[in-house]
Amino acid sequence: MEKTWYNRLLMSYFPILFITVSIIIFVSVSMISEFSIKETEKANRIFAKYVIDFIETSLKSVERVILEEAGNSDVLYEFFEPKNGSDAGMLHYETSKELHKIMDDNPMIQSIYLYRARDQLVLTTNSIQKLDGFEDKPFVEQALSKPSNTGWSEVRMYSDLSLQSKEKVISMSKKALLPFGNQGIIVVNVRVDSLLRIVDEMINGDITFMDIIDAGGQQVYPVERAGQRLDRKSLADQGSVVTDIHSGVVGWNFVSGIKGGRMFSWVSAISHIWLGIGILTVLFSVVYTLYVTRRNYKPIEGIMQQINKYQSRNPLKGKGSDEFAFIGKVLENLMDQTSRYEKQYQEDLIVRRKQFFLDWLGGRTPMDEAEWAAHMNRFKLPDRYTELNVCIAEIDGFAAFQRSYSLTDQNLLKFALTNVVQELSDPEWLTIWAEWISDKRLSILLMLDTPGKDRSDEVNDLLDRFRTWVAVNLKFSLTIGAGRSTVRLSEVCNSFEEAAAALQYKMSLGNNQVIRYEEIAAAGQGDTHKYFQMMDAMSQDFRIADSGWQLQVDQFAECLEQDVLKGAEIVHLLQYWARLLERTLDGLSGEVADYWHETVAPRLTEALETAETLEELLPTAASSLKQLHSHYVSVRDAKNHHHLVNEIRRYIEDNYANPDLSLNLISDQFNVNAKYSSQLFKEAYGMKFVDFLMNLRMEQAKRLLLQTELPLQDISEKVGYTHSISFGRTFKKVVGVTPGDYRKYMQAE
Repeated sequence: MEKTWYNRLLMSYFPILFITVSIIIFVSVSMISEFSIKETEKANRIFAKYVIDFIETSLKSVERVILEEAGNSDVLYEFFEPKNGSDAGMLHYETSKELHKIMDDNPMIQSIYLYRARDQLVLTTNSIQKLDGFEDKPFVEQALSKPSNTGWSEVRMYSDLSLQSKEKVISMSKKALLPFGNQGIIVVNVRVDSLLRIVDEMINGDITFMDIIDAGGQQVYPVERAGQRLDRKSLADQGSVVTDIHSGVVGWNFVSGIKGGRMFSWVSAISHIWLGIGILTVLFSVVYTLYVTRRNYKPIEGIMQQINKYQSRNPLKGKGSDEFAFIGKVLENLMDQTSRYEKQYQEDLIVRRKQFFLDWLGGRTPMDEAEWAAHMNRFKLPDRYTELNVCIAEIDGFAAFQRSYSLTDQNLLKFALTNVVQELSDPEWLTIWAEWISDKRLSILLMLDTPGKDRSDEVNDLLDRFRTWVAVNLKFSLTIGAGRSTVRLSEVCNSFEEAAAALQYKMSLGNNQVIRYEEIAAAGQGDTHKYFQMMDAMSQDFRIADSGWQLQVDQFAECLEQDVLKGAEIVHLLQYWARLLERTLDGLSGEVADYWHETVAPRLTEALETAETLEELLPTAASSLKQLHSHYVSVRDAKNHHHLVNEIRRYIEDNYANPDLSLNLISDQFNVNAKYSSQLFKEAYGMKFVDFLMNLRMEQAKRLLLQTELPLQDISEKVGYTHSISFGRTFKKVVGVTPGDYRKYMQAE
């Protein structure tokens, strides 16, 4: 066959044609198979839900019967609360008879027994005995220890008679008598076999499977594998899992699915039908492909004519009528030109050097000394060094820098900075490689060649001269983070990370300076735990309008200025304080909350987003918070009842140790209605009287726990609690730990 373009184009269509047809057949068969499987899965889910509904309904029915009998049966009531002079034997007989009646009405119940708390007596349908001699004593003790008697137990073995073989049961315990359940418990044991009978009746083992697992992970059904621990591998061996439902009533997991077998036969049968349809589709595609190929070849002829015209002007060696060879030659020339352009682009020194610099500092390009030397020769840089050090220079006030200069001016200034830092170096012992790694950060690699000589002071002087030159000659400043020196190429990325970490302390240490990582590491990181304690206490003092609150704000700001923290930590602290104040304001006057949302909160948010140092951030934040406090105090002072509320507050603070202190006592003391005084207190301080008194007592208790060695009973009396148990319960509710644990923990710190 002649190797014309038409023939090759025609032959190239056939593989695509057959692949397309195969995909059509596969998709068609898959759709039908998927439909069949989904229908089977739907039936399986319906079956599983029916089984679960049957078991849950049966257990709920048993539980409802027990609740009705426990609430309505006079016999059970008299058993748990026997009357004086009643015949105990007859009472036990009647009670046992009542239990037999319940069991006769509910065949699934294997046994019922009662436990009476007053004399620890256990009554079954066949015996009466003490709890100590009762075989099911562990279950009774477990039921008594539960805070609420709800739910069914795991599958366990139990028999009402010692000589009778034990059966698998699940048990439920209910406290008696209603509504409090302090007199004892009723224990009902249900046969597991009776519950699972519906599964045996409905399941078709040839198609589907079902596994039931209790809360302990043990298999309940099928019976032949009961007690075993089920894993995912054994489920995969059985078939495809369709349904996995957890029953909250019985606490079991119901896992069901489809076994392999008949489904594949059905899919195979349907596939034959689609195979016939596929053959017809192939025949149609062949005819259609011949037609389309002939029609589409005409434009290709036009293209070949244009190529032939180009060949007449630029002769190319081809293979006569072999159109592929001709087109291949044209493409070869095109690719050769593209390769030359790409090679020229790849050899662009500036771009490649910067990319290598970024990859190397980022730790993405590890290398040995030989590779290092090769790269340095390619970039026309010296490869000799004794120490390597990385610094990062960041433009201070970058937002203002962008506003002050156009994009062209910004690029010129950055280019100038790169040249300045290189001009300041001494080529005899120092080579500087500087590249911009972001819009505002210039990374500087210092390559020192000083065998046996320490030049750390000269390096520090160079960085200071660079920073000073920028501040004097340009209208902006730089803050430089310096990492530690290293003698290994593999550790340069660590020096880069240290330089970036040093810049994180810019907010604490200020801008326009050199921040050295080794000095930060030697000083240690600041502790933020104390700030959270200060902010919590200040929020409480703000709520009660403490007169010294503004002084506390100044002290907080002073602590931040003296401490060395990362910028992210400082922002997080102030954001936390803002959220804390916002929650505090929720219970106060709406006028104060509006002032916060409209004036104070926007100023704080803007300061946190724009400030780079504490010198810029703290004055705005402190003044805003002080204005908020002044506004809150002025709002409170404007109200007529402010004097009365202050008198009540001073009276509470002077008499908090009085255990009889209450709203009624305050009402008598100040000759006002108790409800009215509570309302005034709530409006003034944003908290209830009882909460204010409780917090005041707990603060005094914490002070006594830390400053004295008094026993807990004496401390509880000094803060207004006659019983140490009530004091301990209240202290744990407010503080989160017991008084003893608080004293031990705080003294340890």
